[in-house]
Amino acid sequence: MPPPREQVEMIRRIPVHDRDADRAATLLTAASYPDSTPHAHAAQAKLTAIRALRPPTHRELSAALLRITRAIDTETEALHRRQDNGHTDAQPALRAIAFRLLELGFTIAEHGGMNTHDSKPP
Repeated sequence: MPPPREQVEMIRRIPVHDRDADRAATLLTAASYPDSTPHAHAAQAKLTAIRALRPPTHRELSAALLRITRAIDTETEALHRRQDNGHTDAQPALRAIAFRLLELGFTIAEHGGMNTHDSKPP
């Protein structure tokens, strides 16, 4: 998903004022791929400011869901490849990730008004 216009404008000002094209490229990457790891020399405050310009989740739910999906894909892609190549050492990591996602999912579901507790059949 491309960054919003406000983010692009903020990033465009960096080379002009700071004369630091490398930092601008890092910030553009952070804005375009918010779940990627920033380069060590990038200022964390600038990255936080750029990310704060993202529209709130309730306004752009599809973008938030896409970021979540990308983050999960980023963390599991190599593990799936190992599994596809016959290695079994990826299973513990995949299980741990799956369990964490289930925990988070149940917490979010409860906050969203869904009943996630066991109930006895009538």
